[in-house]
Amino acid sequence: MARILIIDDEVEMRDISSQIFELEGHDVSTSADAEDAVFKIKNNKYDVLLVDLVLPGKMNGLDIIKQARINMPRAHIIAYSGFSGHDITEKVIRAGADNFITKPFKRKELVDLVNAFVYRSNDKSAIIQ
Repeated sequence: MARILIIDDEVEMRDISSQIFELEGHDVSTSADAEDAVFKIKNNKYDVLLVDLVLPGKMNGLDIIKQARINMPRAHIIAYSGFSGHDITEKVIRAGADNFITKPFKRKELVDLVNAFVYRSNDKSAIIQ
């Protein structure tokens, strides 16, 4: 089981993603804006962050990714957006994300990415112990 934070201003996207990962057995929290997300990142520990790049307010998904890397350097960060292109992907990876996917994406694609990160993390923990 992983602790997942889903950051998206679209209610439907947050709710569906939350339900999907709860059914997978994960502990899920959500944020509708960057300010709330940064507060949660500073005060909690998450294994995986799912970050929409376009959010309301003064901060965006890139700001969240940078803050998460400071507070949770081992967290796995998957960024997503309706926009795509080499420039966006490069900015996201430079900010500290582990992966970038373009909306709309298939549920299985997102679940597989999260499960791969969780599996690798659990595998490394078992080796260290």
